[in-house]
Amino acid sequence: MPDNKMDIETLKRRVEKEFGDRLSMLFHHLCFLTISNQPCDICICSGKPHLNVKVDSNFMVALMYGAGAEILVKMLNEIKLNTGKTVSINDIWVINPMPIDGITKEQLDKVDISDGEKVYGPNGETLKEMIRNTYHCKDEEEVDSFLRRFLAS
Repeated sequence: MPDNKMDIETLKRRVEKEFGDRLSMLFHHLCFLTISNQPCDICICSGKPHLNVKVDSNFMVALMYGAGAEILVKMLNEIKLNTGKTVSINDIWVINPMPIDGITKEQLDKVDISDGEKVYGPNGETLKEMIRNTYHCKDEEEVDSFLRRFLAS
């Protein structure tokens, strides 16, 4: 993770160079997570995150078999998750990949959350503030829990 503003700006330029824009980056992540069957936390703008979910494999099957623009738009507006819920790519704030084998309670207990006080955000936010916002935490206990989860991943 970056240690200063210059590092953050460098990362932003690299992301823009590689993906072009935010939606292209999210699309790339969704494709990779679908192919790898890797679980993730999908944090959405409109509410609580979808935790430890997998993107339905039909997402990639449709792309591999040449889904047209109309079908692709529909799919991106109703991305199916293994929980039976759907999410729109336009509502996704961030996708945090999780380990395929999960995270044990022992691993979570060993996490040093002091990194949460370091500034990593593009506007001077600490990692803890970013977790509080993206996971829509209701209290400090939830912030620490999601911070621990994020760092363990």
